[in-house]
Amino acid sequence: MHSRLVLAYRSLIAGALCSALLSGCSANVEPNNHTGSSNAPTSSPEAASTPAPESSAPEKPKEFSLMVTGDVLLHPQLLQEAQKAANSSSGNGKDFDFSPLLAGLKPYAQDADVALCNLETPIGTPPYSGYPRFTVPAQILSDLKSIGYDGCTTATNHTVDAGTSGVNRTLDAMEDQGLFATGSYRSKAEEQQPPIIEVNGVKLGVITSTFSLNGLSAATDWQVDTGVDAQKLIQRGKAAKKDGAEILVAAIHDGTEYTTRPTEEQRALGRKLAESGVFDFVYMHHTHSVLPIEKHNGTWIVYGLGNSVAKHATKTILNREGISVKATFAQDEKTEDWKVSELQWVPHQLSNSPVLWCQVFEKSECLSEADAEASLARTKATVDAYGAFDDGLKEWTLD
Repeated sequence: MHSRLVLAYRSLIAGALCSALLSGCSANVEPNNHTGSSNAPTSSPEAASTPAPESSAPEKPKEFSLMVTGDVLLHPQLLQEAQKAANSSSGNGKDFDFSPLLAGLKPYAQDADVALCNLETPIGTPPYSGYPRFTVPAQILSDLKSIGYDGCTTATNHTVDAGTSGVNRTLDAMEDQGLFATGSYRSKAEEQQPPIIEVNGVKLGVITSTFSLNGLSAATDWQVDTGVDAQKLIQRGKAAKKDGAEILVAAIHDGTEYTTRPTEEQRALGRKLAESGVFDFVYMHHTHSVLPIEKHNGTWIVYGLGNSVAKHATKTILNREGISVKATFAQDEKTEDWKVSELQWVPHQLSNSPVLWCQVFEKSECLSEADAEASLARTKATVDAYGAFDDGLKEWTLD
């Protein structure tokens, strides 16, 4: 796994860790060397000309990469398969093992500085439940962490499926795994913390929100980020930048399920966020299907990532397909602003049984060649509907 230092500003524990790290860093600040004012005797000309030691503080990178993936939506079949995988793995001490399901994602998650998922459903306790009100086992979080994920957005139409206890349990479990979370909160104080994750000295801000809670209500107005009003999202973005975010992305849960195009309202929202100049990258999920990618006003918009992992009862190939996107940001040396310098994508299809994440750019053992080729053609046509390839979207290939 690539080396990275991660500080999640949403976590109180991480906040304390951040303070400790910052204190440690202060000892490594490059010293002021007033060579002409020293009273210490010099034993030789060589000693007088010895340069001061260089600072040991790491230099901030000039590039920074972010991987975003779609919904992690654990339907009952996925739990059954994870139980079977756990029983067949001797001595792992887990009730569920999602690593076979997620294995295909691992090299991509480890190819980015930060990898973020969208955690669609709350963590629960047995017996777990599926649609319409989900609860899922916490083992999904440790397995996401183990393959390279750094965090997840948590504002979805299922966030309050298990009420306040579900919200709190989810965030407790994510904190236990050291995963960044934003979109739902255990307290007003937590909601007011900057939605920033710091990796290798770069501060990434993530503004997220969901269009709906499926007719349910949050216990308070601060418990879940809801609403898809562009101006409110822009104001939240400005506040995050004021709080120190150097790169700012919007992660919006919105759209119409099982479609291949965004709604007029969804596209208008994406474009307003892009036009604001506040966001460096905009991406969306919820539709359980792939939607186009567009570069608008110089800013990339991914309208629908599709499912990352899921197994819907609704029979359509669209909910078995998704994309993972890697945005590489470069910093302008003069302005110090960060902008997307390269956007890459990789499409996948979820196999039937067992369900496995299978990329379709290259030959895969978990899909037939015919299925992979058909999926790739279908997804390419959707992704490119607004001219993304001509605007510079590239295939994400691994070294």
